[in-house]
Amino acid sequence: MSFERFLVEVRGFLEENQIVLDREHLSHFSYDATERQYMPQVALLPESTGDVSRIMKCACLHGVPVTPQGGRTGLSGGALPVRGGVVLSFSRLNRILEIDEANMFAIVEPGVISNNLQIELGRRGLFFPPDPSSTVDSTLGGNVAENAGYTRAVKYGVTRDYVRGLEAVLPSGDVITLGGKTLKNVAGYDLISLLVGSEGTLAIITKITLRLLIRPRVRRTVVAYLNNLPEAADLIVAVFRSGIVPCAIELMDNIAINTVADHLGAALPRDAAALVLIETDGHGKEEVEVDALDITNLCRQSPGVTEARLAVDEAEAERLWTYRREVLPSLKALGKDHLEADVVVPRYNLPFLVRFTGGLEHSDAIRIATYGHAGDGNLHVTILHRRRNFSELEEAYRLLELIYRETVAMGGSLTGEHGVGLTVMDYLPMQIGGEALPLMKRIKAAFDPGGILNPGKIFPD
Repeated sequence: MSFERFLVEVRGFLEENQIVLDREHLSHFSYDATERQYMPQVALLPESTGDVSRIMKCACLHGVPVTPQGGRTGLSGGALPVRGGVVLSFSRLNRILEIDEANMFAIVEPGVISNNLQIELGRRGLFFPPDPSSTVDSTLGGNVAENAGYTRAVKYGVTRDYVRGLEAVLPSGDVITLGGKTLKNVAGYDLISLLVGSEGTLAIITKITLRLLIRPRVRRTVVAYLNNLPEAADLIVAVFRSGIVPCAIELMDNIAINTVADHLGAALPRDAAALVLIETDGHGKEEVEVDALDITNLCRQSPGVTEARLAVDEAEAERLWTYRREVLPSLKALGKDHLEADVVVPRYNLPFLVRFTGGLEHSDAIRIATYGHAGDGNLHVTILHRRRNFSELEEAYRLLELIYRETVAMGGSLTGEHGVGLTVMDYLPMQIGGEALPLMKRIKAAFDPGGILNPGKIFPD
């Protein structure tokens, strides 16, 4: 690797304000939401696909590792420069290039903040269903790279379901264009689906064509409190058995409830073992209202439910959803370290997973918070331990492995939406065996024979 010659070459076509070298400013690009830190040697701020292409040609020539980076909200370490080299920040590739209202598509650059797109679409009566909890900070490029999930995935699907076209730069610097504004496309291999969720390891996405929907005119939120966490999981299964398909079902356990109450000063029942949030939406007020009332009545008749009601208005509904979005920030505010299992199981196995995690034996110093997108079987099991306490850290990793093994035994996945990155990498062979993992490595080598693009992710060395 010749980093010095690489730097000389990129200075030939980038402006000085597109190159960050001083350590103080570089530290901004060294961390993400995992709170791990790896310092790059340089951060580059491209302003066009041409910039990205020329950077990658230089990096390929000199063997310099490149790590694409968006809003740094990821929870798997996928955007961390673990091998140093270059961070490629997309903070300046942040334009909404087109909103095609007639065909209901948007074309965006990867640095667009998720919430900014939602605001623009809202003015036109449209919406892009994938809307992660980090929507005010996360970028669309990062969401595509991770195939991000979100609260509404239970009804609307995940990010991959809405990406219809991509422009991407290969590690060689060559530019490829895939798909477009069509709802059908079976010409050749589905490289779009391959790149979505590839965590920035195969190519660098520079433009995204997204399918849009008409924004639902009506939504109603049901909140239920229970005195038993496994019975909350049973309730979620019962909702789907009723034949109603809500757009979101979220779960918070007692630790999550109390942590949010402390952090936000929220008036939540501190003795509740679980809080379940259920949202229905649609275009017809009567239909949505009937579904919401049916869900409320089902909740009231279910074991363990101490209270179930409709949110009184839109303001209360939004406040309740804010409480759910703020669980992880509230847990982080406790000042402890944590390991988080982003596990997903078949929906009807959810009660069994909740019972398993609740029955794990651990020391009094360890706390385990359970919350997440329970409607699609995706739980965030967060193991809290004291910082710099190595015996507790060892215990936390032991618990994490037990949760992973039980998840796989239930036919689930080690990660539902956060990605493999660094945090799940060592456990991946637990889920993916046989020839599948070697095949994935060969796909990586076909795209990136020099191994320069986001190295040190997904596959353990």
